[in-house]
Amino acid sequence: MATGPITMNTISKHAVLSCVATFSCLSLMLPVSTAATLNRRNPAVSANDWDPILKGDKSAKCADLAVIFARGTFDQGNLGPWVGGPFHDALVAGGKSSNIEIAIQGVSPDDYPADLAGYIEEGGSNSCANGLGTTVQKYISHCPDSKIAIWGWSQGALCAHKALGQVGNAASNVIALGVFGDPIRVWQDDINYPQIPKSIKLLSYCEKTAPDPLCSDVKEIIPTSATAFINSLIDAWKKVEKTHMNDAQKEALKGLLVELPKQATNEITQLGKDIISGHLTRWMLTPEHFWYGIDGTVKTASNDLISVYKGQH
Repeated sequence: MATGPITMNTISKHAVLSCVATFSCLSLMLPVSTAATLNRRNPAVSANDWDPILKGDKSAKCADLAVIFARGTFDQGNLGPWVGGPFHDALVAGGKSSNIEIAIQGVSPDDYPADLAGYIEEGGSNSCANGLGTTVQKYISHCPDSKIAIWGWSQGALCAHKALGQVGNAASNVIALGVFGDPIRVWQDDINYPQIPKSIKLLSYCEKTAPDPLCSDVKEIIPTSATAFINSLIDAWKKVEKTHMNDAQKEALKGLLVELPKQATNEITQLGKDIISGHLTRWMLTPEHFWYGIDGTVKTASNDLISVYKGQH
């Protein structure tokens, strides 16, 4: 799907990269999200297919393929509207057409608030990784023949990486680690993420044409100040074209524009330190970082995961 005017050519490089910073604040910034908790049962931003198994319902059927997804910072529900929700829809359609029983679950807001602190201070929420790992182990204790796929977007991708070290004996059931807009390259100098076992297929998706700075190489522009960086980011996001967004994404954008200046200001000291230390890229979230659920990438990812599953049968 074409993204129209939302490209590096439409917004000046400085504005985009600045926008990168602030929206990063935005996508990487909400302290404990009340919205996430309130929307945990909203099907547009949440999925709870694993719940009957996790709650010990004896009549519940185990899935052939059980997928757990870690949302991005600031996302609502347990999947979020930007990537997790559309990925869920693609998986449901793919499962039906392939006759594969797929169960999808988002990481609980109780375990993972998807706030900026988890991203900036921990390089991906540790509580998210712990919660995800525990949930996978519990599911497999009831469904030992199910295959598991661990997925994440943005900060959720970092959580997914970390969770590989938290799944215990259930690791033998994990067939894939899937990530959208994975920021791991900008964190590996500070954080030691678990190695991916050869038995687990890495499925990684990064926008390179109109580049997503968190997972592709772009020339970093150094702002005159942290405040200038934030302001230019806010300005850029106010100009974003909403034509291709669904209703949940449009609502999420409204919330982001409200929370962006507040949350960015709360983290301005750390932003200043990251500018000085050469870690500005960690803050660079352009609109392209949010487009995986809009441009068709989630459908490609769903097809790829189903192919991995079929390859083991």
